[in-house]
Amino acid sequence: MKRRLIASLAIATFGLVACSKAPSADGAMASSASAPAEKRMPLPDCSKVETEDKGPDGLKHPDCRLQFTDKSGFAIEARYAPAEDDATKITVQVVSPGDATLQTITETMGNTFAAPSLIDIDGDGRQDVQLPLETGNANTSWAIWRQMDDGKAFIRIGEPNGVEIKKTDSGYIAVPARSAANEWEVSFFKLTPVELKPILTADIVAKGEPDKITGTSCTVMDDGGLASIGMDPKAAEKAFCAEPVVANAFK
Repeated sequence: MKRRLIASLAIATFGLVACSKAPSADGAMASSASAPAEKRMPLPDCSKVETEDKGPDGLKHPDCRLQFTDKSGFAIEARYAPAEDDATKITVQVVSPGDATLQTITETMGNTFAAPSLIDIDGDGRQDVQLPLETGNANTSWAIWRQMDDGKAFIRIGEPNGVEIKKTDSGYIAVPARSAANEWEVSFFKLTPVELKPILTADIVAKGEPDKITGTSCTVMDDGGLASIGMDPKAAEKAFCAEPVVANAFK
């Protein structure tokens, strides 16, 4: 009787072990593909954090998180670490609605107080990631990571420099940059699926005094894309100097 009981217990134990999930390669228990990842540590909103100037120790960027407001349900989590030559390494994880990491983006930052932000650069309804790299007196260089149509990846499309990024009614991406107290430069790009293609830059110079501008002059400089839009320099100057982002630079 005792031997039968021991045999029955052994069989039951073997059955339980056989039905248990096998450990994964890192020692954690394997889970089904549909199960959500472990919840992440909470981080403050990137739009509400402030970078601190630590003097000799450089800038202190708080780790932060941004929730997308488009249909993707994505979020990004930005974490910072020291890099060579007083630079800062920023590692951004794109987080899916189930809290799993969809993609990891790494950039190197110089001197900037700016925080990561989201921008729908092409007006397609999908938000893109805008990471600050360096800020001068007035302008910031950004790495722009565009959300692709399949919603499964982001690609780096360019590194514009200016005070903001605008989509024009004429279908261009315009980036105004402050050159001097009396001068603006507005760079125009065409957005292809994989890059911001430079077209031209409009240079606007104010006449008169800073507190009493009597007029402006505007010229255009070919950035290598003028031929691709089928315009000669004279036609381009007429068209692009009339763009609202150019015409209203000093208003």
